[in-house]
Amino acid sequence: MAIQIDLRVPPCKPVTELADFASQAEEAGFDGVGVLDSQLLERDVFVSMAFAVQATERIRIASAVINPVTRHVSVLASAMKTVAELAPGRVEFWMGRGFSSVQTVGVRPASVRQMRRAVLTMRELLRGEDVAFNDVRSRMRHAGGEPGGFGRGPDTPPIFIAAHGPRAIELAGEVADGVLLQVGIAPGSIEVARQHLEAGAKRAGRDPDEIEMALTATTIIHEDQQEAREIARPLCAQRLIETTHEPYLRAAGIDPQELEIPQGLRELYPDIPHAEDWEEAMRLCQFMPPDLLAQMCDAIGLIGTPEYCAERLRAAESQGIKRLYLMTSETYEFPHRELAAFRDRVFPALASAAS
Repeated sequence: MAIQIDLRVPPCKPVTELADFASQAEEAGFDGVGVLDSQLLERDVFVSMAFAVQATERIRIASAVINPVTRHVSVLASAMKTVAELAPGRVEFWMGRGFSSVQTVGVRPASVRQMRRAVLTMRELLRGEDVAFNDVRSRMRHAGGEPGGFGRGPDTPPIFIAAHGPRAIELAGEVADGVLLQVGIAPGSIEVARQHLEAGAKRAGRDPDEIEMALTATTIIHEDQQEAREIARPLCAQRLIETTHEPYLRAAGIDPQELEIPQGLRELYPDIPHAEDWEEAMRLCQFMPPDLLAQMCDAIGLIGTPEYCAERLRAAESQGIKRLYLMTSETYEFPHRELAAFRDRVFPALASAAS
């Protein structure tokens, strides 16, 4: 299959269990797993990635996603290099603003400027170059890259920027090896994001085609189409609340300004997608009428029966989408349902259609 598919795996259980689930994902046919980073909600991302790498042989293992606020950039670079040494060429590091990692400790998300500096500094450290920290110049002794230039050495892991805001997407075009877009999978939404990526790349004198683009697809698979959409209500509501998603929703034919959103949604701990009180989150999300819910579900990802999701994947492939990251609704459990559905029905249906 032309599309590469990675599965979101929260380190919600002891690392030995996460490693076993990563192995199951590899056996099921996935191309990679993304391990969440949220220090108070999940186990440590780097330890979890190390266990996942050792339990697998083929698939990518990515951090989904680290940030430059809760760890010093030198700590990030050393941890990245250490994990990457376990499986050269199979480890990726995705960086974002922080989301639940920063919200749960009361600090501000990373700014675009902070992310820029972090990516550039991490790349310098990974290449073994001298870096200035305040009035001290240091370097990482166990670096494995080749100093000089923009590119990375053969032993240097790729750095992606996870983004949906215009400035962050443009930053990815300027400095990152790849971009993880959370803009949905509607063609119009992707085109809006692609324009920002190209603008950033051209500003830095780069070829936009050299920047790998992965799309986040909110994924919920259920035997009942409507039930799958009902489960997705809080995830759809989050997109409606965050104003930075508005251009992509409008490009998909959705006008968020027409809705009256309950204030209680903004008070859920730690946030809507990770809400500990999921029943309350579901209750507060009933403001969306069924037709809008269906439209939202199709705009943001793969939500429905296995057969419906296979059909949507074939459509995505025909649109030229090359890589999807399946972000399931489970934060405190492994996505067993989605893994089984892809292994037993979605992947076989796609293989049958291609033969």
